[in-house]
Amino acid sequence: MVERAVEQLPEHHRTVFVLREMEGKTYEEISEITGVNLGTVKSRLNRARNNFAHIIAPMLR
Repeated sequence: MVERAVEQLPEHHRTVFVLREMEGKTYEEISEITGVNLGTVKSRLNRARNNFAHIIAPMLR
């Protein structure tokens, strides 16, 4: 279920989500890997988490 939900995230959200939540990278490491600034990483991760929760909720019923 988790993998199916992650696959539905937009690419730029999926990347930061996987790096943080599945690989345990720090915000700074994600910033270096993706080439975007720290604020953008945090913003994308927040949106990715919210979107993930919205996607996975119906799967858990």
